[in-house]
Amino acid sequence: MDSGKTKSVIKRIYVPTQVRDLPNGEKLKIPGHYKAPPSSNNLPD
Repeated sequence: MDSGKTKSVIKRIYVPTQVRDLPNGEKLKIPGHYKAPPSSNNLPD
């Protein structure tokens, strides 16, 4: 089938847009972005 391709290797996960209420009353908007998936070895690519 897929020659040489490993099935279901997640290289990154999508973090949706978040709005956080800060203690001082401000709203902090964090736009959607990708981040490395949580793994036992957090080594950069």
